[in-house]
Amino acid sequence: MTADSPKGKEYWMDEIAFLEARLNGSQGDIDSDDRKACEEALKVAKVNLSAGKS
Repeated sequence: MTADSPKGKEYWMDEIAFLEARLNGSQGDIDSDDRKACEEALKVAKVNLSAGKS
């Protein structure tokens, strides 16, 4: 994803839901590397949602 990619509120809400489900094990086992990547991506998604990135 590039910095100028258009991503609206709905995108970030979906992304957060997906990442949280992934971290909660709803989508199968998750290894430690994937967990770390998901945790970082979740932080970024929450920041982008709260900043109103579109």
